[in-house]
Amino acid sequence: MCRVFLGAPCIRGKTHQDFGVRFFHEGLIGVACLGLLAVGCKRGPDERSVSGSGGALGVVGDDLRGAAKQTEKAAKDIGHATVDLADKAGQHLEHLTDKAGAESQDAWITTKVKSALTAGGLDPLHVHVDTNEKVVTLSGTVPSAAERARAVTAARTVTQVLDVKDHLFVKTEGR
Repeated sequence: MCRVFLGAPCIRGKTHQDFGVRFFHEGLIGVACLGLLAVGCKRGPDERSVSGSGGALGVVGDDLRGAAKQTEKAAKDIGHATVDLADKAGQHLEHLTDKAGAESQDAWITTKVKSALTAGGLDPLHVHVDTNEKVVTLSGTVPSAAERARAVTAARTVTQVLDVKDHLFVKTEGR
């Protein structure tokens, strides 16, 4: 059975203690909001509204407009920073794409040079081919100076080869 507290009966099965806690929480939230406004307000208690609207509402309104301007500036700064990061990421991806394209082109040139060496009668197991930025490097051992010259000529005939570096050794009779 519900008891009467200060002449008011309980409502919907709630005790008077439940209502007291609720009002305490609402009051605490109100005090916290006023505290935040006081901390965020940059004017002293004697200062009046700059906009001339007068009163506390004018001061609060001016403070809210100032906070809105600061928020808008911060949002624009974040937007500019995001655009800058996106541009840098795009440039990096473009660089990586170009690099991957160049590496695949170098691999194609290496395959074509090895094919040209084999077609020229040279042993592809003893002549190593490396390509970097369309520059072919031949290394390894060949039996004669004539085969060395044929290997260099075969590599130069491949399309898109810019230069050939000859690091081939001629095998001497004693070895």
